[in-house]
Amino acid sequence: MRIRKAGCPAICLLLVLVLGACRPKPSPTIVADPALMPLVPADTTILMGVRVTELKKTPLYQRLMEEGKLPQIGLFKQETGIDLQKDIWEVVVASNGEKAVTLVRGKFTEGGVTDSGMEPTLEKKGISRSHYRGYTFQGDDRVTVTFLNSSVAVAGSVDAVRSVIDARDGGKGGPPTALLDRVKKLSSENQVWVVSTADWKETIPEDVDGPLGALKQIPVKLPFIAAMLNLSDGAKFSSELTSENAAGAQKLSVALQGMIGIGRMMMSRGDADTEQLYRSLQINTENDTVRIQADLPVKLLEDFLQENRNLRVAPLNPR
Repeated sequence: MRIRKAGCPAICLLLVLVLGACRPKPSPTIVADPALMPLVPADTTILMGVRVTELKKTPLYQRLMEEGKLPQIGLFKQETGIDLQKDIWEVVVASNGEKAVTLVRGKFTEGGVTDSGMEPTLEKKGISRSHYRGYTFQGDDRVTVTFLNSSVAVAGSVDAVRSVIDARDGGKGGPPTALLDRVKKLSSENQVWVVSTADWKETIPEDVDGPLGALKQIPVKLPFIAAMLNLSDGAKFSSELTSENAAGAQKLSVALQGMIGIGRMMMSRGDADTEQLYRSLQINTENDTVRIQADLPVKLLEDFLQENRNLRVAPLNPR
């Protein structure tokens, strides 16, 4: 059977459409990295993720990098020797309230090798090297890094990194199911996310006063907290605060609304950025969950980054 040449373009177009339809669509929710999640300690109560590959694509990130307004990137390299500007895909930080560990997924092949010939050499001055269960530790008395393979690095205190290796080799790693299930429900539109089952009042610094400090006095328990940041178009913040019951959620919602009112009264006149933030704040309550959404003014985000320019590698370590 001969196929007429005139029909070839139509057949080709049909094939393109069919093959295109067969391609998997991007996941609407965050896909937990299969190489990092098994390394998360089983006693983790706070889990934070930065989808570095997606973050680098955002206009805001690119501009802030060009203007030198992301000092945390340089600090991360200074402390760990890992350059997030290179081929790094994802960073996950896990904490149990006493110690934290940072897990990094990327391509670690450009830094050379150590004397053992197996590990990449970190770009960090004054590091010492030691060995534990076949892995090379590179770091100092505060932060050490080890490479489990060519695409996974673990950073933190020596004890924290050893614990990850022990759990991994013993098949006892992996985050609590409640945290992992929650991560899988977060929208993939977000580049930064946090999920927590820790006592939320303990996460508020002791020296914070004003409306935020007043939150500590609210007799509401929050078994679960999720917060997300989407920088694809501006800076959109969202959070879900899950209470023990609907009554607790309603009480928290009223308290938050009161905080907003107090904040507006205390706001300096002419502070357009803060006024914009308050205008964009939306608080909705559904059953046992309070949802908060806001468009963060870029100027306020930049100020926050500058004020927290010395953010450490394991920012979730206890105070």
